[in-house]
Amino acid sequence: MHTSPESALDTPARHRTLLLVDDEESILSALKRVFRRDGYQVVTATSGARGLEVLAQQPVDVILSDQRMPGMTGIEFLREAKRLYPRTLRMTLSGYTDLQSIIEAVNEGAVYKFLTKPWDDDLLRSHVAHAFEQSELATENTRLWGVVQQANHELALANRRLERMVHEEGERRQAMQNAAGASRDALDGLPMAVFGIGADGMLAYVNRQAVIQWPQWSCALGGEPESSMQQVMATLMQPAPRPYTQGLRTTIEGRSARAWICPLTGQQQPLGHLMLVQLLNESATVAPGSPA
Repeated sequence: MHTSPESALDTPARHRTLLLVDDEESILSALKRVFRRDGYQVVTATSGARGLEVLAQQPVDVILSDQRMPGMTGIEFLREAKRLYPRTLRMTLSGYTDLQSIIEAVNEGAVYKFLTKPWDDDLLRSHVAHAFEQSELATENTRLWGVVQQANHELALANRRLERMVHEEGERRQAMQNAAGASRDALDGLPMAVFGIGADGMLAYVNRQAVIQWPQWSCALGGEPESSMQQVMATLMQPAPRPYTQGLRTTIEGRSARAWICPLTGQQQPLGHLMLVQLLNESATVAPGSPA
């Protein structure tokens, strides 16, 4: 499913959730009273095993656990919580008698902060609030990293699409060049002179026979057609009752010839005209496309 960077930033907000773990109900009640003004969703567990069950049932941001509990110590519980739910912020409440094991847990990252009993309410609230801030900052960083990764993925896709479009455009241009080359070869193979006149009235193309048979016209390539050629063109463009296939039989500079002219049209505008001139001998009256 596609996720845009904008939607990745629109993650619905939820209540800050605090899990309190202690084997003494009275301690849990006292801790709940400490945090009742802070707006947290507070859930409790009376053992490490029960704490893991709570974590499996709902998301938790911060864990505050007692150290000395029967069956599973607080450090053992927090190590397992870290393994299963590494994004939680894990804190322990304990006396100094367990200092060595707690220091080890802090050093290995299983415990974020060590707090002592008995606690100071305001200091405890401050530490827990800061833990929530750290948790939310880590969550936001993860979310932003996801946005960056998604943006990079979209950029890579866009680059691949662009490369494909450039490749396809290159192939299309090459195909057009090949087709144009084939067309020029075909026109060069015709047994008559072919002149291309652009929409601007300039002589834009001559084939091989045009150069051989009408050099005085062909030398104007790139400029205005020679005056006698313009006269022939003007005559051909005049309405006439003759069929197009017969062309116009005429004498050009003392030479018997038959000539045709046809418009060249592009997709959006006229491209000019194509004029064909065939020299005639005593028996030649061949029209374009007609058998000799």
